[in-house]
Amino acid sequence: MERSRKRLSMRAARVIYQVLTPRIAGLAPVEVDEVMARHPVPTGQLGVELLAGDDAQRAVRDSLPPANDFSPPLDFDGYVRLRQAKWLYRVEASEVEPEDLGYLRAALLVAGELAAMTDGVIVDALAYMVFAPADVAREVDRPFDPLRHVNVHVDRGPRPFFVHTHGMEKFGHPDFELQAVPRESLDVARRLLRHLIAAVVSGGRFSEGESTQLCGLCFSFAPSKAEDPAHFSGRSLCLNEFKLVGSHATPEMAGMLVG
Repeated sequence: MERSRKRLSMRAARVIYQVLTPRIAGLAPVEVDEVMARHPVPTGQLGVELLAGDDAQRAVRDSLPPANDFSPPLDFDGYVRLRQAKWLYRVEASEVEPEDLGYLRAALLVAGELAAMTDGVIVDALAYMVFAPADVAREVDRPFDPLRHVNVHVDRGPRPFFVHTHGMEKFGHPDFELQAVPRESLDVARRLLRHLIAAVVSGGRFSEGESTQLCGLCFSFAPSKAEDPAHFSGRSLCLNEFKLVGSHATPEMAGMLVG
């Protein structure tokens, strides 16, 4: 998972993993400190907050999105297991001017170790994903793929589909959203967002008022148009004003031009 890249932006990158465990007894503070010491963030910050009993369950209830918002969606048993956690270890790492992904790797390894020591599961609180300690071990041993760390989510709304990301805050960048996407254009919308994710992780940055070209389309970035501003962990940019780059459009691309 080692990957160097250009400085992403002047915005802080932040990673939050929640380790939820059904164990009655928690780890001793010294054990948590030892785990953190094995995975330092030299130029950023790394911390672990411990919550137990009613405090843990209250925090879980307040922070967990609906089961269908997870990628992949959680089944009933899996969701109940999260909500009944006896202990919560909140692992947070931040990097003001990230030069590489060391802060993300450190937080992931701390969460993986804590989960392995407590029979816990790991919730990516920014990208709405759930994984096990074994998943962490596999992740750090293979090439980094940002699409395993960002959720491209599709919601049905009053104006066809709301397609958006969760997790771009990990890379010091606003999330992306597309409003009123027709069903026939969902694949195009997902592909656009995946290309934007890859561009950001490679060192790119997009801001309000800018325009760019991807997948045969030209479009601009505007402030979020989400009905609920709290839907995103941080800021979001809305892709709009779509135009064709060439003279021909597939029906899927033409659907992006509506409105």
